[in-house]
Amino acid sequence: MIRNAVVLVVYVVLWNPLLRAQTVPVATPVQYAGWAAAPGGGPRQPEGAQYGPVIGKPFSATEVRRSAQTLNDGTLVEHSDIGRFYRDGQGRMRAESPNRIEIFDPVARMEYDLNPENKTYWATPISEKTVSMSVAVVGYHSSTWLSTDRLPDAARHPSSPGRTEDVGTEVVNGILARGSRVTSVIPVGAIGNNREIKIVNERWYSDDLQALVRSSNNDPRFGLNTYELTSIEQGAPDPSLFQPPAGYMLTHRNH
Repeated sequence: MIRNAVVLVVYVVLWNPLLRAQTVPVATPVQYAGWAAAPGGGPRQPEGAQYGPVIGKPFSATEVRRSAQTLNDGTLVEHSDIGRFYRDGQGRMRAESPNRIEIFDPVARMEYDLNPENKTYWATPISEKTVSMSVAVVGYHSSTWLSTDRLPDAARHPSSPGRTEDVGTEVVNGILARGSRVTSVIPVGAIGNNREIKIVNERWYSDDLQALVRSSNNDPRFGLNTYELTSIEQGAPDPSLFQPPAGYMLTHRNH
């Protein structure tokens, strides 16, 4: 999460087309599978987001998010979400699930939020002051950031506070990536805990692709949440993917 004075929209979570502005409670992956919590019990957000705009590095890929949590009685709860991500050479981005589509067009300065079920969409102008953005879509939910600052360092490294380690390089699904690990500790008594709680967050970032290719958040409170890009295809996606499709109706948000 980005936390400074230059952020235009710090954290926006979209439950569904009718409840965009609703506040997000802290919950377990049983309720919101694939979403990780910030250290200390902050707002939940999907594991893995893509930042932009990135110019001249077009690609498309499948996004895979998984969660695994062991309950007190030993029950293992697992869940996975499959989506798609596209980026063209001009920095346009599209993230989609079967239930939700987000499109950022930094050239036309527009954001499109599409509902595939009823074939409607919202169109929101992007301020000229905005220079970087990120997006993640899981099921009906979406999380976006807009900033007046340059591409944030969180695009490349874990943003959680704690001890940071460089864990070298690795080929992830055919893409060479650099790994960073941040280990954060919630001290005894901070949230009523009688022992310290250790949270480990890893990110594998490709300098060549300029994209996050794998990440994980291992938190004893919420289990293991992972993100990975698979079926990566470098090259220009279909330009029509970055516009609302024919047959979709422009609508307005209810406030």
